[in-house]
Amino acid sequence: MITPNEIAKRLQLISGVDVFKETRKREYVETRSLFNHILFAYKKMPLHQIVQLYNNNGWTIHHATLIYSIKTYDVHSRYNPRLKMWLKQIVVRLDEMDISTKKEYIKNRINLLTNQDIDELTHVVSYMQERVEYEKQV
Repeated sequence: MITPNEIAKRLQLISGVDVFKETRKREYVETRSLFNHILFAYKKMPLHQIVQLYNNNGWTIHHATLIYSIKTYDVHSRYNPRLKMWLKQIVVRLDEMDISTKKEYIKNRINLLTNQDIDELTHVVSYMQERVEYEKQV
């Protein structure tokens, strides 16, 4: 399972931005918002644990700052399409993610599917269920 510090390191490799650096430059604020969004929405970390993560990495933040950062991710990603691309690069590495993170990724993506995508997904899920039932019989 990937840790929050590993996510921060990967994000730094992708973006060139250290989310723990104390600065209000736009690229840092946007990347930090993505990082907080991943931790809160996908890793299901409570706010106090995220605050503690920042504290452990040398930066004291308040819950209000963290909440604002998480809430503004949608706005930042609307105007900076690289954030969505970076999100995919980090979260799509599902082989390293735990089951709850995988489920959250699917839930967040389901509303973006077209009718054709849903039809195809229905066939895949149906096939998976048949295969599981067959393997139980064998």
